Amino acid sequence: MNCTLFILPTERKLGIIKSEIRKQYLGLRDNLDRCELLNRSESIYCRLMAVQAVIEARTIMCFVSFGSEVHTHGLIRSWLSQGKRVSVPCLEKHKDGNSRMHAVQIRDFSQLKARGSFGILEPLLAESDIVSPQEHDVIIVPGSVFDENRNRMGYGGGFYDRYLTGTSDRCLNIGLCFDFQVIAHIPHENHDIPLDLIVTEKRII
Repeated sequence: MNCTLFILPTERKLGIIKSEIRKQYLGLRDNLDRCELLNRSESIYCRLMAVQAVIEARTIMCFVSFGSEVHTHGLIRSWLSQGKRVSVPCLEKHKDGNSRMHAVQIRDFSQLKARGSFGILEPLLAESDIVSPQEHDVIIVPGSVFDENRNRMGYGGGFYDRYLTGTSDRCLNIGLCFDFQVIAHIPHENHDIPLDLIVTEKRII
């Protein structure tokens, strides 16, 4: 009987490895109790707000936290109260089943409602409120796992990877995560764009 060794294509291997790493660290994050999550998020909030580029930024895009992500609701409210131009992600769903992420400006946190299938807070998608990638001074990015070289692994949709390719050179891309989500190395490809900063409750990378 002849046996042929089946070797997975490199791209598929990488996808499987990423999926396993993502599952492991999202599991760790989901195990945080609410009090600990909020306390760690508060420490991240304080570190981020002390970054000079964030202090000086006029236009900021920030993810709206969901589930066990670093809590960002207070950040968004604070920037709005400071008079900054704040936008948040909003998915535009197409008839072919694909989706595109836009940054939509909000003027009050009450504009955010649970509109998607996962209950993530989003504003209404109004064309007049869309902020182009080139306009941002700072973008605050979520993720499942990060590494010491500021590489990021998202949730598998690729929305931020595509969006960040359109930003200007002056834009500072900042990842927020808990410190245990930062590992020595995560698999990445040549087209992946590293972040400028990663802020955790213990350090800034």
